[in-house]
Amino acid sequence: MQMDTQTTRLKRAIKQVTALRRARGWSQEYCAHQLGVAYSSLNRWERGESLPKSRLVIQAIDRFLAQQAGGAPEPPRRWN
Repeated sequence: MQMDTQTTRLKRAIKQVTALRRARGWSQEYCAHQLGVAYSSLNRWERGESLPKSRLVIQAIDRFLAQQAGGAPEPPRRWN
């Protein structure tokens, strides 16, 4: 039962990260950098192909969501 609860919590956290990322107009690459994970990891999580397994990554996601609730600086703009 605990595994199902953990899985549900992780899926909910990833949905929150995705919603926040989209609302702020952030790329997956930028958001992954802010989380301290590889772009490919965030991409797989958002597509539902996998979930974070490392306790440190899960804690980083929780901290990230808590920090973003208070607002965050805009990402640097690209000069093309």
